[in-house]
Amino acid sequence: MGQFVEFPDLIGNKMQHRDLLKDQIEQLGKALAKIMANFLGQKTQGEALRGIEAANKQLQSELDIDIDKLSVLTKGELKTHLTKKHFTAPQLELLAEFFKEAGAAELNKNSEKAKARLTKALELLNIADEISGALSLDRVQKLNEIEELLKEVSGNPNHK
Repeated sequence: MGQFVEFPDLIGNKMQHRDLLKDQIEQLGKALAKIMANFLGQKTQGEALRGIEAANKQLQSELDIDIDKLSVLTKGELKTHLTKKHFTAPQLELLAEFFKEAGAAELNKNSEKAKARLTKALELLNIADEISGALSLDRVQKLNEIEELLKEVSGNPNHK
C-alpha cells in the first residue's frame, strides 16, 4: 500500500519539474527576445558595435552566455552546451540572428571576426534544424542570407 502513496508523489514531482523547466525555457526566450530587440535598436541608430558589446554583457549577466566563448566552441560542443541550457529551436534562431547581425556589422571592420560570427550563425541554425527534427523554410532562407554574407567576407580582403 505504501507504493501507491509514493507513486502519485513521484508523478507530482515530475510534473512540477516539467512545469519549472517550461517556465525557465519561456524566461530564456523572453530574455533573448529583449536582448535582441535592444541590439537591433542600437544597430538601427548606427551603434552596432556598441550594441554587440551591450548584448554580450546582457547575455552574460542574464543568461550566463558568453558570445566570445560560444564563438570558439565546435558545433558539437555548442549543441551540447546550449541543449544543457534547454535552448529550443526558435531560441537558437534568435541567437543565430544575433550572430548574423553582429557578423554583418563587422564586415567592413574586422573580416575575421565577421566570418567567425557568420559561421557560428550557420552552425546555430543547423543545430536548430537538428533539435527541431524538421527543416524549416525560414531557416533555409536565413542560411542562404548568411552564406551570401560569407561570400562578401571571402571576397573582401579588408583589414583585421
